[in-house]
Amino acid sequence: MELVRRLFANWPLKLTSVLLALLLWVIATLEEPVTRRVRGRIELDPPADRSVTLSVATVSVQLTAPAREFLKLGTRAVTLAKAVLDSTEGEHTVSLSPADVIMPRGVTARALDVQPSEVSYTLEARNGAELRSRSWHGVPVAVPGPTEVRWLAVPDTVTVIARATTARLATLDLDSLIVIARPDTITGAASLRVIAPVGIATEVRPQVIRLQPRHP
Repeated sequence: MELVRRLFANWPLKLTSVLLALLLWVIATLEEPVTRRVRGRIELDPPADRSVTLSVATVSVQLTAPAREFLKLGTRAVTLAKAVLDSTEGEHTVSLSPADVIMPRGVTARALDVQPSEVSYTLEARNGAELRSRSWHGVPVAVPGPTEVRWLAVPDTVTVIARATTARLATLDLDSLIVIARPDTITGAASLRVIAPVGIATEVRPQVIRLQPRHP
């Protein structure tokens, strides 16, 4: 009986200690760096008078980040944004690298590898279907760059005007639009470029924003 009394003595304090230890273990586990492959969605930005058809729509991207960041990412895909400069119709190939990877808003991770690193696509003239327009407000601005250099966009959200056929606009949502800032560290300004799904023409307002260094 004495052993039982000692075992259950101050049981609320003992239970609290166990729960705190468990909580600290969970926090430490979430902070551990993890390397994992996730799905990457390819978004090519062709010239305004061209449309692009990809041979594959997604690739495999290897990321490294604390485990908590993968919990934030969930089943969402990361985006690989690439501009198509050649306007010649026909089949082409495009190289993909970790520098092309853009993470969803709120997720911080570093891309290590993209497989396959090269995909093919077909460039064609846009058809003459009647186009409609729709405005999206509050689209976040992404500032790509080396991990050690971070910039804050001012403002950090902009307005995007999308133009496409009625059927294509019906499939568009805010997560499908990515606005990329190209930093100029000398002037502190940045021009903006919109990456949108195939068949969507876009315009961003304002077209130029200000950048300021992100302090630790």
